[in-house]
Amino acid sequence: MIEQNVKSTSDKGARDWLDKLVTKAIDSRASDIHIEPSRDYGAIRLRVDGFLYELERFEKQYYDQMISQIKVVSQLDITKHKLPQDGHFEVNNNGEVYNLRVSTYPTIYGEVAVLRVLNRDDSLLGLKELGLDEDQYKDVIDLIYNPYGIILITGPSGSGKTTFLNSILTLLNKPDNNIITIEDPVELKMEGIRQTQINQYEEFNFSTALRAVLRQDPDIMMVGEIRDSETAQISIQAALTGKLIFSTFHTLDVFGIISRMLEMEIPRSVLAHTISGVISTRLVRKICNECKVKYELTEDEKSILSGVDLEGIDFHRGEGCDNCAGSGYYGRIGIFEVIKFGNDIRAMIVDNLPYVEMLEVLERTRRKTLGESAIDIVYQGITTMEEVIRVVGKPVVSINHK
Repeated sequence: MIEQNVKSTSDKGARDWLDKLVTKAIDSRASDIHIEPSRDYGAIRLRVDGFLYELERFEKQYYDQMISQIKVVSQLDITKHKLPQDGHFEVNNNGEVYNLRVSTYPTIYGEVAVLRVLNRDDSLLGLKELGLDEDQYKDVIDLIYNPYGIILITGPSGSGKTTFLNSILTLLNKPDNNIITIEDPVELKMEGIRQTQINQYEEFNFSTALRAVLRQDPDIMMVGEIRDSETAQISIQAALTGKLIFSTFHTLDVFGIISRMLEMEIPRSVLAHTISGVISTRLVRKICNECKVKYELTEDEKSILSGVDLEGIDFHRGEGCDNCAGSGYYGRIGIFEVIKFGNDIRAMIVDNLPYVEMLEVLERTRRKTLGESAIDIVYQGITTMEEVIRVVGKPVVSINHK
């Protein structure tokens, strides 16, 4: 039990507890460890394949000692309890080095600690390993080898945007490219790329860093996130001077990007001619291969595919087993929508077309919607209709899409 490991006041006893917790998280394939106080007890939760589940509870009297040990190894100030802090530490597990990114946050019952578990091998996947189909892969390659412009990766938190960007930068990381990143935080250290960690508390934010980077003779720049008008405007200006810029944007689709950019006072004509493309990404859970079985779609699931010829297609789900901890799922894969900005899309932005007409333009120009990408991997037996509905809602699928 946790309390047995932390009863000792020695540094070794507390560190042993933390090592065991991190090992358990890694063995469970957790992406995050949550250590949380309540009024009467402390709790540990792990996020696995996007879902949180409670690992255990322990007596509240040991909570402060646990948080202090996390702060010590993360080089945080153990005397500060009412302000958020960020840090990190590394562990070696079976010969693999894991970086634990630590965030503490004050609550009414004590400080919460969230540890993000980062593995270099998991974060440096090749583009072909992410889940792009052949046409999408070709479109992405066309986009990233543009000499200039802005390419935006969109999606909610935890949708794989950072992993996608890391894969792109790894592909472009050549001696003849000066690649500079501005990140918050730097999640993965990459040789040959000049990475910058911003610090909002010291007024070294995205816009300040971006101005300085432009004087560093970059060929390719990665801005972790466009959060405000100033960062958006500087990024646009950099693209106009011939730089290739990658960034993420917290919107759900291309319409959200256009609306937000206009709100940030980017002129329509400039917006239309600087954005090269938009890639929307989500992560869906994969069916566990150990307990995978065929099943019949529910009536609700069939309604999504009404009009589609499903002859010869088997649908699968996981029954739940020890391998997947009873969930029926094991691991995740990306689904994508890749939109290249050609003349039709640029014209629709400049002409300020009504929403319905903009939809018609997109339907003519994009190869596949996010929902259709998801349905494709359902047909392949990789995921379930239930999971698709959870992640993207009820997708609209073309009658001819199979």
